[in-house]
Amino acid sequence: MKNNLLIAHRWKVLGWLLTVPAFFGGIYYMAQDNPEALFVTLPDWLTRLMWIESFMSSEKPATIALLDEVICIALLVGLLLLAFSREKIEDEWIQRVRLESFQWAMLVNSLLLLAFIVFTHGTPFLTVMVYNMFTPMLIFVARFYYVLHLKPLLSKS
Repeated sequence: MKNNLLIAHRWKVLGWLLTVPAFFGGIYYMAQDNPEALFVTLPDWLTRLMWIESFMSSEKPATIALLDEVICIALLVGLLLLAFSREKIEDEWIQRVRLESFQWAMLVNSLLLLAFIVFTHGTPFLTVMVYNMFTPMLIFVARFYYVLHLKPLLSKS
């Protein structure tokens, strides 16, 4: 079955190499009270383009912390590579597992988001929204690889 959205199988390795450290690094980063960040000094021409920072405070920042952005980009790129990499043998069953995993991810994410909208208010809601950016891809990748690789191994036992 031909699918134009899938990329080559070899990208899966890079996906795992980006996803696993970024996932655990993100958990560690979010657990810290005052995380050490990767600080970068911005040139003046770039500070003028950072309209969000100037909107939120009266003075423009001279330095910004980039560690959280690096973690988010690594996690997102890694998850995208895992989700859109072909399997060695791409057949109709794998396409069906992909579709069902996507449906599961959207359903579980929507139910979780509904629950958090009802039960979370104020500043913690923003933290929930940060997690929600990655939840659909995480659920998709987790369920897809579980059904594809772990479920057959567990059913043979």
